[in-house]
Amino acid sequence: MGQIVSWILFLAPWFLLLPLDTKRVKRFMPVSLFMAVLYTILFQMAEVWNWWDVHETSNVFFLTNISSFVYGFLIVTTIYMFYFTYPNFWLFLIVNWVIDLIQALIISPFIFQKVGLYTMNSMSNFGLFIMIAITVPIIYLYQRWQENVFEEKAEVSLAELLFKRFSQSKNAATRRQR
Repeated sequence: MGQIVSWILFLAPWFLLLPLDTKRVKRFMPVSLFMAVLYTILFQMAEVWNWWDVHETSNVFFLTNISSFVYGFLIVTTIYMFYFTYPNFWLFLIVNWVIDLIQALIISPFIFQKVGLYTMNSMSNFGLFIMIAITVPIIYLYQRWQENVFEEKAEVSLAELLFKRFSQSKNAATRRQR
């Protein structure tokens, strides 16, 4: 049963992106991948400090100590959170924390642990919620930083536009002189 849940958490969420606007999904893909990297680090820390154990027999075959939901469900959920709440910081924060609370206190103990995806060791489910909740403002700040990159790119495009306009007017003046 754990294998089936793992594969579903890994593959199925990606189909939920199909009805969304592709341009907006691309806008939030970098922050989602950043979130996956952040969670990869957290799973490595969990292994070292014995916070929880990911059961290899219930996981996708090429992932050993990182749950498959990091590379499926988590990425897609992050896109959805930004898609529907960004740039409103407080809405983003509250919605994420409510979902994180449900994930840590209900989904984790009563679904993920019951089907054998992982076992909590030295970290409690409330500790899991605190850890997840800390990542929310971090990824929001990352997205804000990314937005600045997009704005700078727009400024470069404006400079390019002005350069083209200047070179066109110079070419028109040259043609008039002939």
